[in-house]
Amino acid sequence: MKFGIGQTVKRLEDRNLLIGKGAFTDDQMPGEGRAVAFLRAPFAHARITHLDLEAARGCDGVVLAAAQADLDADNVGEIQCLFYPENRDGSKVPHTTKPPMARDIVRHAGDLIAMVVAETRQQAMDALDLIEVDYNPLDAVTDVYDAMRPDAPQIHSEYKNNIVFDWEAGAIDTARTAIDDAVARGAELVEIDVINSRVMPNAMETRPVVAMPFAETDGLRLWLPSQGPVGLAGQIADALGYEKDQLQVLTGDVGGGFGYKIFLHPEQLCIAWAAKTTNSLVRWQQDRSDAFLSDLHGRDNRSVARAAVDKNGKVLALDVRVHANMGSWLSNFSCYIPTLSGCRTLTGPYDIQIAGMQVLGIVTNTPAVDAFRGAGRPEANYLLERLMDHIAVQMKLDRISVRQANLIQPDQIPYAMVEGGAVDSGDMPGLLADAMEKADWQGFDARRKQARANGKYLGIGLAMYLEQCGGGGDAGVDVEFQADGTAVIYAAQQDNGQAHRTTLTQIFSHQLGYDVDKIKIVQGDSLRTPAGTTGGARMSAVLGSTLSQAADLIAEKARPFAAEKLEANSEDIQFAEGIFSATGTNRSIEIEELVSLLATDNPGEHPLNQVHEYTTKGASYPYGCHIVELEVDMATLQPKILRYTVVDDIGNIINPMTFAGQIHGGIAQGVGQALYEHVAFDEDGQLLAGSLMDYTLPRADHLPSFSVNTRNTVCQNNVLGVKGVGEAGAIGAPPAVISALCDALDIVHIEMPATLQAIWQVMKPKKEAV
Repeated sequence: MKFGIGQTVKRLEDRNLLIGKGAFTDDQMPGEGRAVAFLRAPFAHARITHLDLEAARGCDGVVLAAAQADLDADNVGEIQCLFYPENRDGSKVPHTTKPPMARDIVRHAGDLIAMVVAETRQQAMDALDLIEVDYNPLDAVTDVYDAMRPDAPQIHSEYKNNIVFDWEAGAIDTARTAIDDAVARGAELVEIDVINSRVMPNAMETRPVVAMPFAETDGLRLWLPSQGPVGLAGQIADALGYEKDQLQVLTGDVGGGFGYKIFLHPEQLCIAWAAKTTNSLVRWQQDRSDAFLSDLHGRDNRSVARAAVDKNGKVLALDVRVHANMGSWLSNFSCYIPTLSGCRTLTGPYDIQIAGMQVLGIVTNTPAVDAFRGAGRPEANYLLERLMDHIAVQMKLDRISVRQANLIQPDQIPYAMVEGGAVDSGDMPGLLADAMEKADWQGFDARRKQARANGKYLGIGLAMYLEQCGGGGDAGVDVEFQADGTAVIYAAQQDNGQAHRTTLTQIFSHQLGYDVDKIKIVQGDSLRTPAGTTGGARMSAVLGSTLSQAADLIAEKARPFAAEKLEANSEDIQFAEGIFSATGTNRSIEIEELVSLLATDNPGEHPLNQVHEYTTKGASYPYGCHIVELEVDMATLQPKILRYTVVDDIGNIINPMTFAGQIHGGIAQGVGQALYEHVAFDEDGQLLAGSLMDYTLPRADHLPSFSVNTRNTVCQNNVLGVKGVGEAGAIGAPPAVISALCDALDIVHIEMPATLQAIWQVMKPKKEAV
């Protein structure tokens, strides 16, 4: 059986998952090993005044009870922020690190205080109850605006007014001057201040860890869900004083990642240290309630946009000021997400020649924030699309015409973005028109009248989006051939639900005509698989292109061997659909047979083995339009999405089925952020949504059937001509849903999440005025 690029192929991963043969972290040696449990701080901000572990250490079954002082005594390193931007004034950002457990100060509710390792989980939990700890509670702050006030509690002494950095992109001063000048000449000034609400990743699989001594390396072996094990292995090895090749991180099946499983979390470091200290197998299965307190969160920006706009709705200059909530500590890429990642699409799919962005990173007494599906681009796009709707309202223009006045035109492509990079392909006005036709925008007024007659408010909304993603390179692939003809492909990155095995198999089979049953994809071993991280919608563009090139190189390497077997000259050898043939003869040989023969002839390393890395010429720029039609019940104010139409330009498609699945999942998460997922803290910094009883994830009955369409142009920056798709749905959905809801309620704006309570608060004055 052979697959080709462009075919609709069912996911190869699914059979094992559906019949219970998945190999997730907690499936490793089930029931074996000692159990780890953690004591967490009940306060969002407090000083630890007393901590006594002696009673816990004396409990039955307990082999280790430890706090940060024990890790300090063993010289265990701390979690590093791996990227710091430079401040606008050229000064350096002070560096801070995160100890695995609180040393003196608790900075968010759920901060680790102590850990216990015991023979059973119940013994470990019982021992936690005997740990004596006293706190001196301190004032807490969770809102970015409040955190910058002079009288706000100081969370880190290094950061005055809790501001970690003050960074800029583009021509911020030029943009501000241009706005003032344009307004003085008669242009309209449009200003908005919007919240991009905090979300929790809530992957189906939490963050379990299994760790044990590894005799082969005189180090440690860990199993944990990741989005690439090499980076985590390096950080843990550094912290524990191991050489890189002494510590192995293994990742099997992963039940969702969405960004946060890229990064090092405190529990992982503690558990690795516990395995080393006790010289035994230890394991931790994270409870969902623990995940709410300790997983890295996403989004949480408060952003202001100012634009000078001409009479047709064309943006003449744009000034953006972002206040990014970093949480209580700086995670690995936390400073990168709102800055270099967020600025990539500052102007989105629009021709805005003068634009600048200022970003303030602000610490608060909340769990740390890092990348979440889209990682800065959804935040930027949401702000821009809400600005487009506000321009339409303020200037009494049509929402479509405002966007048409601003879209990049086909004859402007390649289009240089003000914040760097160049859009290499596309027809944005054509795609918008196509989306309107497919959504039957013209027929909406009739549907609205009918809805009113049925006691419903009906609204329609849209959002354009453009993402910069899928660029760069990683450590690529290592293809090894076995005697039976099997091609084992050791690949960088890590599947966590995106169907890497299916996609890579299709690419390799297509390029070489190779039998699918003889292709094996291997990921998730820090000591064997190439380094690379899944994230930024880059798998197909980067890793897929790498494998495509590697397959071509293998075919060329095989040509002289085929010529020898076919008793022909190399220049007379043709290769197509997996078969080498000699021109002018009826002699031919399949590549799988040739591989097996060469394995017999060469008992050492197979001559067709291929290691290959690849770097793209630039990023890919997927873009699209989401159109949402929803109703709100006049009596209950319950919103319901009735129609959802999306048209994407995502370049060449490897597998239409996996493409649609990625879009569906992204839309669902975007709808969740827009309407349901509410991370709320009280005035003391306590998380009010501490479980799935309080935190609403989108369900199947919240969503209609999606109409997913494409209007593709080929990406010019990678071998396969593909554009990233994994984040697209989550970027376009939130502003489209909010646009539709505002249209239904006849309001200018409502913050996310637009819960029933939020809708009621907005509509109450309108109802009272009737």
